[in-house]
This record gives sequence, structure tokens and C-alpha cells, in this order.
Amino acid sequence: MYKTILAPLDGTPESEAILPQVEGLAEQCKATIVLLQVIEPPPPHVAAVETEALKEGIAHRTAEVHQYLHNVEERLRQKGFTVQALVKQGNIVETILKVADECEADLIAMASHSYRGLTRLLHGSVAAELLHRASLPLLVLRVHERDA
Repeated sequence: MYKTILAPLDGTPESEAILPQVEGLAEQCKATIVLLQVIEPPPPHVAAVETEALKEGIAHRTAEVHQYLHNVEERLRQKGFTVQALVKQGNIVETILKVADECEADLIAMASHSYRGLTRLLHGSVAAELLHRASLPLLVLRVHERDA
């Protein structure tokens, strides 16, 4: 059924709440799991004033993200899964869709933080936008902080 499952993560325990479902599907289907974390570039007004401190901060954050994904990848490999971990930079939704196309994903599986009110207005909803734009199945697990 599924050959490749794309699992976008954001480094939070809430985003990892989808992993048991991904593991179950991957085991049943003998699917490859592609882990993805997207690093959003700084806003244009910040990037225009590119300082050494900003460059160092971005480099440090990128290294943290690589290490985090490597750790998740290794945990899944130890369980016997075929896993690929990717770190990309760009708009989150655009990058998820692009990677899904590039890796020929059959499913995007992710957790939703269930933001509400002003927080949702400020952060938007990646899951909601993917739901409207993705041409492949989307498995979304609604997670509250206390559930993770």
C-alpha cells in the first residue's frame, strides 16, 4: 500500500507523537520512513542585516536540527526500519510538498499542535494548509501538549 511515508517533525515531543502510527504503517507495508525537518529562513528584514551573530546562530540551530533528526533516525533503525533523514531550509509547507514529490511519498504523516486563537493566527496551521494543497493522503494526529 505505502512504499514511502514522509514524517515531518519540528523537534518537539508533540511532533513525535505521530511516530508510533508511522512505525505501525511502515511495518505493515514494509515502507521506507523519510523524516524531515524544515528550517525556516530568517524574515527578510532580519536577513537584510546579516550579522556574524546571526550567522553563528543559524549554524548552531542547523547543527542542533541535524543531531536531533540523526537521533530519531537511529532509534528507528534500531527497531529495524529503513529510514532517511532530511533537513531542508525554506517555507515549511512548500518544502514538505516538494520533498514529498522528490521522494515519491505515498503518505504524509504528521502531528498537529492544535493551536487555537491568536497562536493559530500567528503561527498558521501547517496541517490545515497541507490538507488543502497536498495531492497525496495526509494522516494528521491532533496532539495537545499534555498528550505528548
